Amino acid sequence: MRRLILICEILVVSLIVLKIAAAGGLLQKMVPDASVLDFNHAIANVTQKAPEAAPARETGEDALAKERKLIASLAEKEKQLDSRESAIKEEEKKLQALKGEIVTKIDTLKGLEGRLSGMLDTVKSAEDKRLRDLATVFEATAPAQAGPMLEKMDKKLAAGIIMNMKSKKAGAVWGHIGAQRAAEIAKEITSTPGSKQEPAN
Repeated sequence: MRRLILICEILVVSLIVLKIAAAGGLLQKMVPDASVLDFNHAIANVTQKAPEAAPARETGEDALAKERKLIASLAEKEKQLDSRESAIKEEEKKLQALKGEIVTKIDTLKGLEGRLSGMLDTVKSAEDKRLRDLATVFEATAPAQAGPMLEKMDKKLAAGIIMNMKSKKAGAVWGHIGAQRAAEIAKEITSTPGSKQEPAN
């Protein structure tokens, strides 16, 4: 009987040890599984977060690349603008030089115009004096001789002489010029500038 109790006690203790061992083994199994799960979860979280971080990094790199491109583009534009500005300044210098040349030429032409005007006035004065002298000669000539002479002359010259003659002498000469030639000379007198002035008395 004592033996039976001892065997029972041993069985109970064995059962308790087995239960403890089983419980310990189960716990041990559960703890590594939990750590594996946690590790897997950590890896999953990292892998899930990694794609999120990667696009952020790529976006940052893209933005930086875009900024670099923009800066390069702006630098190129600035070079182009500087080049254009230089070209415009060069053109302005050329235009200023050309303007100076034109002003100089205009001044030269004005000087020439003044000299020519003076020369023309001199020529006109000489022409007027010549016509006055010829008119004096024709006034002294008999109308019967002066008329035919004027009729054979160039109508412009004849008109100039008659315009510078005294009115009485000119009237007397008109009577000795043919009607057709007299009409031509009269037409020349009326078309000549300053023809409205009366013949000298």
